Amino acid sequence: MTPIKLLSSDLDGTIIFDRAIGPDSIQAIHQWQQAGNIAVCSTGKSITATRFALRDSGIEFDYNVLYTGAVVTDRHYNVLMSHTLPNALVSELVQKLSEEQGISVFATTLDTNDVRLYSSTPPELTTGILQYFDPMEYENIPHHTFVGIPIWVSAGDKTEETIQRLHTWILDTYGDVIDCHRNQDFLDIVPPNCTKATGLAWLMKHLRSTTSAAYETYSLGDSWNDIDMHHWADHSVSFPHSPAEIQEITETVAPTAADYIQSVLAHE
Repeated sequence: MTPIKLLSSDLDGTIIFDRAIGPDSIQAIHQWQQAGNIAVCSTGKSITATRFALRDSGIEFDYNVLYTGAVVTDRHYNVLMSHTLPNALVSELVQKLSEEQGISVFATTLDTNDVRLYSSTPPELTTGILQYFDPMEYENIPHHTFVGIPIWVSAGDKTEETIQRLHTWILDTYGDVIDCHRNQDFLDIVPPNCTKATGLAWLMKHLRSTTSAAYETYSLGDSWNDIDMHHWADHSVSFPHSPAEIQEITETVAPTAADYIQSVLAHE
């Protein structure tokens, strides 16, 4: 039996650059699906942010592994599986992080747009990773269902030191009840035991419960929060702009996501 090919692709830094998806990537993903293969979006973004990022592309992934593996949806963003964070924990984290300079604390929920809970970054600075959000007052936290806490660090020449210090503090203090993943200048706090790999493993189990097909898996990702996904996949791909650590663990370093997809299709 010929296996079905399943491609798991990150968004930012993989197919999204300068807040847009290039026509070569759009065409490659469409051709991948037209060949009978499965395309999965695997990202730290929320449902709202993923919809926003893909809104003008014409791309409709077959499944979405979102919030760094805490949520899996079908192509229409119907939730198939989800894990959430306790509201008291969200309140405590936001209160402690509000002492930091050079960061913005966002939150992703199942029942609202993405929100910003605290910011000490200059108002003229923005991030292309999280473009669409609403402000939320601290006292409104208990009234919503939270999945993740993305923390954007923009502290000038102290950015790298701040990221490393916060990452260590978060895991040392809360590592038994949350996971925290790094993605370039973001830290993504998600429920425990949630990675892109755990989300994909859940999806694979779901697929195998409905079909006897075999699967061959591919991962495309540029950053640290893709490491678990790369270990999960049969074939893993990073890029020349990826950190050296990521390039070293992947099977292939491809010029672009579109180049790699086309090369796989050419050998079918």
